[in-house]
Amino acid sequence: MDKTNIKNVAGEKNKELLETPESDNLDRNVFETLKNVFLEEQENNKRKYEELSDHLDKMKTYFDEKINSLKNNTHENFEELKYYLDNLNKKNKDTISESNTFQENIDAIQNDISKLKKDKEENTNLIKSSIRTYFDKMKNTLNLMNTHIEKVKEEFTNYKENNEIENRKKNIEILQLINEENETLRKSMEVSLNNVNNDIKDVKEHITNFKEYVEKRIKDINNIMDMNRKEIDEKIEHICMNQKKLMGDFYPYKKN
Repeated sequence: MDKTNIKNVAGEKNKELLETPESDNLDRNVFETLKNVFLEEQENNKRKYEELSDHLDKMKTYFDEKINSLKNNTHENFEELKYYLDNLNKKNKDTISESNTFQENIDAIQNDISKLKKDKEENTNLIKSSIRTYFDKMKNTLNLMNTHIEKVKEEFTNYKENNEIENRKKNIEILQLINEENETLRKSMEVSLNNVNNDIKDVKEHITNFKEYVEKRIKDINNIMDMNRKEIDEKIEHICMNQKKLMGDFYPYKKN
């Protein structure tokens, strides 16, 4: 092997090493995307909770108006309505408590993602360090190889007839050692890159599961609100029917 071939090999290795920042940029883009997704999900949840609170305030105002319009009802109907409103307030408090618990779960998941990002950065730094070590070893190996080649050439010139076979054997042994070292370093790089790809896959799966969980919880909250609204309408309709019946009993002439 002459110096031209050695330079070509070194050029190809340096080109592979220069391509690693694209992988680093990809890692940063992945985590920036994850961060934006979670910030967007958090903002959407915050807006939905604000809408829910506003809706509950409107419902309370609506019931206050209904209570004022039914002040002339019998004591029994009033107590029944009061009992129902107390239960409704209790349900609303339970819903708010559940929402707070849900927000705490979101914060815990975000902390886990931050920890995962930190571990990812540490793995990336480890890969960079391994690449630098690999490059240094390659450089030292190439220098050693050049030194041996120069020595082989000198010995070949001085002792061509007597040492030709022995010098070739030494050269082959040196090349075999270099190839073995390169193979070991290549396998180490493959293991590190596979670990990085597995981490990215786990993060994507975690995001998918978290999104499905958020959508399910929002759907459950909407179902609870619909059930409460329906139950309120049924109670009000029942109270109105009782009021009409009582007015008919006390003022039968109004039926005519």
